[in-house]
Parts: sequence; structure tokens; C-alpha cells
Amino acid sequence: MTHTKQQQIQWVLASDIDNTLTGDSQALLRLGRQLAELRAQGRLALFLTTGRTLQETLTGFERENIPQADAIITQVGTEIYLPPFSAGMQPLQEWADRLHRQYSRQQAVSFLSNIDGAVLQADRYNTSLKASFYLDKAPNPARAAELVQQRVAAAGDSYQVVWSSGKHLDILPAAAGKANAVRFLIHHLQLAPQQVIAAGDSGNDRSMLVGLDYGIVVGNAQPELKEMQADPPAQLYFAQQPFAAGVAEGLRQLGVL
Repeated sequence: MTHTKQQQIQWVLASDIDNTLTGDSQALLRLGRQLAELRAQGRLALFLTTGRTLQETLTGFERENIPQADAIITQVGTEIYLPPFSAGMQPLQEWADRLHRQYSRQQAVSFLSNIDGAVLQADRYNTSLKASFYLDKAPNPARAAELVQQRVAAAGDSYQVVWSSGKHLDILPAAAGKANAVRFLIHHLQLAPQQVIAAGDSGNDRSMLVGLDYGIVVGNAQPELKEMQADPPAQLYFAQQPFAAGVAEGLRQLGVL
């Protein structure tokens, strides 16, 4: 992104990938073409914010028609990558250093001790800055997640719990997460957008949906997001359409498309 384009940016779109962009390949192709045009004009910067690994995201560019991006935020906001993207590249060191100051993976894992049914996720989703578990085998997953949240809260303010889709639980540094990573990147890249727009479908998107200027909740969103419709924050738009069509619907509502 050139300095001139940085100054022209009107919108930053921070979008989740799985079940937000993906899910309807034709809708994603249409949205991808529209986003590519806005990026080429220097009017929009696209940040992909995902629970995926970098390699899974790069594969998605090739096999799933995921739109090319100006930044990739992976592992639920604990790793940031800037172009040119390549397999095996290292995440942005400045962000990693900031997060490591207050995080002990050993302590993070200990919050799940004696939680019946807690299963550690695959190694690729567990890093020095992220402890990730499945809780869908617990007798009462929601109650198990609540107990972990109580333990984390009692330990101070160095950690946060991200609970999503009724089964995924991540323990991250308090300074991490999708919204904090997006804010850091905007400052790091010296952008001054008129609007920062988030799009997502599950609990690990909540921080950016409610914490940035505007949020688009796609029509196929998980219950933990749809429940906010009962008393919706003013900046949230609940799309009728699912997946990428829902993102496009929200962007039209905001005057981006």
C-alpha cells in the first residue's frame, strides 16, 4: 500500500473468513470483485481477521477465492502479517512483543485444569500466545466456559477468554483479540479511515463487531451474536443474507458498495 493510497483510504473492512466470507462461493466471487475494485482505487483496505493459521489463509486465496488483503490477522488476533505474504513468514514482531509481555502459556492452560471434557485443539492452533480448547464434549459446555471465565477473571487482567460457536474456547493475552489487532494495524500503517467496519459470524468476532465503528453480523451468525438483536448496539447491522452476501448487504447499507 503506497503512502498516497494510505491517505485516500475511506474504509477499513475487517472481516472474518470462515462462515462470514466463505459458505457461498458465487456470492464470495461477486464480493471479491467489488472489494478488489475499491482496493485498486485506494478507497478501501481489507484486513482478514481469522482463527485460521497463516498457511490455511494462504491456501484459501488459491482454493476458496478469498479476496486478496492488505493485512492478515490470524489465530484470533494474536498474529499479524503484512504483504508480501508467503508460507513460513514470521508474524509482525512489534505486535508479538507487545503480547508476550503479559502472557504465560503455562498459566493459560492451567485455567482448564480439571474441566471435564476439555480437549486441547490441534497443535497448529496452539501457540505461545494462544491456548485453544474444544469444550463441546463437556457435560455442559456453556457452564464449563463460564467456570473458565471466572478463573481467568480471578487471576487478574492479563488474560481474556474468547468463547464461540458453543465449542471453541481460546485464552489470549488481554491486549490481543481481533479488535485490538485491527486498532494496532490502523495506527501501525498510519491510516485515517472515515469508517472501520467489521464483519463476522461468531463469538470470536464480537470484540470487533461491537468495538469498532460499525459491525455487520451475517444472516447465518451463531446464537451468541444473534442474541444481541434483543437489545442491539447502535453500530450493529444484522444482515438478512448469509455469508458473503450478508457482508455485501451490510456494506451497501453503509454506502460502501
